[in-house]
Amino acid sequence: MIEGKTKEIRICIPEELLSIFLPEKTVGHFINARKEMLFAFRSLIDAKIEALEKQEKKKVEKKKKIKIE
Repeated sequence: MIEGKTKEIRICIPEELLSIFLPEKTVGHFINARKEMLFAFRSLIDAKIEALEKQEKKKVEKKKKIKIE
């Protein structure tokens, strides 16, 4: 095989058909794993939104400063 070149093959099977090929407990683990990945992405998105809001707040605070002599 040539290094650096790979091919990916994906097989998409509807959840209803998974139970035909896999034990019910295994299907449950796959479903939970998919949910956990979505939760992980959600937390990344939430963290980025929070960071953007903090940046925005700092900009507004800088504009509100008034020099008094």
